[in-house]
Amino acid sequence: MPRHMVPPVEQSLDTETVLSLLSDEYVSEILEALTDGPATATELTEHCSGSKVTVYRRLNSLEENDLVEVTTDIKCDGHHCKVYRNAINEITVAVTDDGPELEVVRTSAR
Repeated sequence: MPRHMVPPVEQSLDTETVLSLLSDEYVSEILEALTDGPATATELTEHCSGSKVTVYRRLNSLEENDLVEVTTDIKCDGHHCKVYRNAINEITVAVTDDGPELEVVRTSAR
């Protein structure tokens, strides 16, 4: 089975980090742009109000927290770029006696 077809090992998410990311206006713009399909950072920069550096930082944080999936697109001329895809279908937040808890439903492509 190709590597991209192997289901990821589910890791526990840092609830505070994920909630902080989701409340960020640039992250919201990135995730909204990715609902239209995969995109490169350059393409996302064109759709987001943040600078290129801001978009890259948010993409790195989203990748670190498994909220986006990243693949490398290798061009015929030898150049390559990262392509970002939305890795989540739904996030549910429950408020419990122990604080907020997240449940993440991954997209079927993951």
